[in-house]
Amino acid sequence: MQKDTPYDASVRDSRINMNALEFMKSRTDLFSSMIEAVTYAGLADEYTKPGRTFLLLTNRALSDETYFPTAPAVMGSYFGCNKVLNPAYSSSDPTKGPQYLTPDSWSVYPVETVKQFLLYHIVNENVSFRNAKPFATFYESVAYKAVGDTTMVSIHLVNDRYATMRINGFTGSRKVDLAPRTSGIDCTNGVIHVLDDFIIPPTRQVLGIK
Repeated sequence: MQKDTPYDASVRDSRINMNALEFMKSRTDLFSSMIEAVTYAGLADEYTKPGRTFLLLTNRALSDETYFPTAPAVMGSYFGCNKVLNPAYSSSDPTKGPQYLTPDSWSVYPVETVKQFLLYHIVNENVSFRNAKPFATFYESVAYKAVGDTTMVSIHLVNDRYATMRINGFTGSRKVDLAPRTSGIDCTNGVIHVLDDFIIPPTRQVLGIK
């Protein structure tokens, strides 16, 4: 008869001894584009402030040149979705290239545009598996400014055996089934969820704002 083997129960420790900025810098293989964007926008300090939820965006979400929006479920990278005008373009000279180009640097965008984009991916409170609700719940992003602003982020857990987290999984969202590639990393100044796709704010209609 097989002998009983002692079972040692354990729980995965999601804590890291780094703040959100330090974590990004420790994984340049994933976040080099986001680090560039944060530096360009002058927002490094925002990733050291406490009590926040940081939606960190991978290189795939931001600058992957091969990740284009080809279908509702294929969202595309930020660079792929926000091309810039080719200054050399000529409709009569195809050697000048296409009318729009995929950027290779954040410097082609206005600083304020990049700043507000990044601030929308920081939530003003800590939302993790411990307190997320089983229905779409909107939270203020750091980009939130005033009454009537739509820069709210929806976070909830799917009510199933896996308790999958959904980010902006509301009806009418750009991608209703967007789940982090990694969820619930407890950094020293909040919680981190890592996304392979960026998010955009809900419409006024979704939020019930007239």
